[in-house]
Amino acid sequence: MVKRRRGDGSETVRVGLTTTKKLGGAVIRNRIRRRLRAGVREVFPLNADAGCDYVLIARAAAFDRDWAELLDDMKRGLLRLSRVAT
Repeated sequence: MVKRRRGDGSETVRVGLTTTKKLGGAVIRNRIRRRLRAGVREVFPLNADAGCDYVLIARAAAFDRDWAELLDDMKRGLLRLSRVAT
């Protein structure tokens, strides 16, 4: 996960996802993207810093990782990024 403060005065949070073909075929990549988007809808409204852009870089483990663990990973990543100055 990568974070960047926009500095345009907007308080919205924007999220982008990236998946590489190294993860597998289109079916696998699409499932990973669907899971990550669903996780973003649950985790980011409460934990993301306002006015920032985030990019989630998909990993193969996101394909079959337990749902609760995937959400915890996202929360942990957001907390780690919020401690780093942007």
